[in-house]
Amino acid sequence: MRKLIVLTLVALGLLLVASAAPALASAKTFSVHPSGGDDTANIQAAFNAAVKAGPGSTVQLAAGHFYINNIVVKNFDGSFRGAGEGRTTIDCLRGLDPSLPGATEVGNPGFWLCLFLFKGGNLRASDMSFDITAASPAETWNNHGSPADFLGCMVGVLGNASSSFQRVSFTAGAGNDNGFNADEALYISGIAPLDANDNPITFESTTGVDSVCGCSFSGHDGMEVNGLTAGTLTVSGNTFDEWNQCCLVDDAAAGSAVEISHNQMQASLWANVILDQGWMAGGGAGAPLPPLPAPHFLISDNRMLATGYAAGVQVEDDSFFYDEAPYRLDAIIANNTIHLDNDGNDGGIDGVWAQGIWVLHNQISGVGLAGIYVGCGVPVWGLPSGPDSGWKIVGNDVSRATATGVQFGGLSTAQIWLGPDADHCLVVGGCRPTTVLDQGTKDILINVTKPADPPVAAATPMNPLKQMTQLKGMMLP
Repeated sequence: MRKLIVLTLVALGLLLVASAAPALASAKTFSVHPSGGDDTANIQAAFNAAVKAGPGSTVQLAAGHFYINNIVVKNFDGSFRGAGEGRTTIDCLRGLDPSLPGATEVGNPGFWLCLFLFKGGNLRASDMSFDITAASPAETWNNHGSPADFLGCMVGVLGNASSSFQRVSFTAGAGNDNGFNADEALYISGIAPLDANDNPITFESTTGVDSVCGCSFSGHDGMEVNGLTAGTLTVSGNTFDEWNQCCLVDDAAAGSAVEISHNQMQASLWANVILDQGWMAGGGAGAPLPPLPAPHFLISDNRMLATGYAAGVQVEDDSFFYDEAPYRLDAIIANNTIHLDNDGNDGGIDGVWAQGIWVLHNQISGVGLAGIYVGCGVPVWGLPSGPDSGWKIVGNDVSRATATGVQFGGLSTAQIWLGPDADHCLVVGGCRPTTVLDQGTKDILINVTKPADPPVAAATPMNPLKQMTQLKGMMLP
């Protein structure tokens, strides 16, 4: 009997050891609890230990409110987790007391002041909130020649890196950057400065896999991604409510695949989604982009509200403006719902110097410059003439878009406007009447009404696959 009891106790001991086995994994988990004061050193120490522990490590923030200044992390390959949105909150140190020191350009002088700065590595961030409350969260720094006391961004991921953000909220409070205390919420970039004067800037080869899913953004700007080279970017299932722009992908994505889909967006000044190639390199900020294949963009199934002067989607290739070989981008803009809330809006979808863009089956409503317009650089913006060629604008419902053109003296009152720089563009009306003003060259218009023509009855709805099959012979390469 005694032997049986001993064996039973041994078995129970083994069972307890086995049940405790998951705790072994916690050897690479570094937990931080809020102190009620300055948490900068504690969080920095946790990341330093996690980097030393190697790939697969975790920095875990407990529930509560953390107050920090700059956190700089290099080559972290692991998870950065909170206890949940609204449960783990990260604020600047001056959110605790305005008299405390502000954030500085520690670890990244002369470039872009980030509260959290990750250089290289593979970051997986989730389940936390960034809520910047102080009106002046930073010490005075050089914002491209101008003094600033706001944050350049809340979180920056720079260099040859990958990143993932899930269930993270970013909120900017009141401050001195057009009324906000942070310029951008999230900044992902493959560019890096060489000196404290922002000149020159080099483009690193960034082959990262980046994703932003299930997050929320509120403030000045949502997110910007540039310098992405031969990488992938997915922005899906997020909510944006921004003063300027929601998602900007610029200079970048050369040879890359970018998907921006199923987001709820609201922008007031620039646009909900901006695709802008060739600006940083062409503007004298550094060397040209590597000669890689064109990037591929899919902008689909988003719900966008454009208030103030904002557009829904803007596509621009600034390489033409800077007399460089075009960095032609391939983009499909499809199945988005865009509403323009006043006649000062820029438009639902517009393009400048871009070529070969597909605009398919979008629904655009409300009042603005036009539902869709391309090739209008000269009359609208006073910019040099340049082609917007080969656009395929097919099956879009703009019947509930009222184009006033009031922002630029009533230049167009058509729902779709092909300006003087439009060339070899194709417009096919959808199942509802479509009005098109064509000032371009060799454009093809099918099933549309020109402004001077009498109204025509709505066309019979056509299956999109059948429609594209019939159009196959007339598509330009």
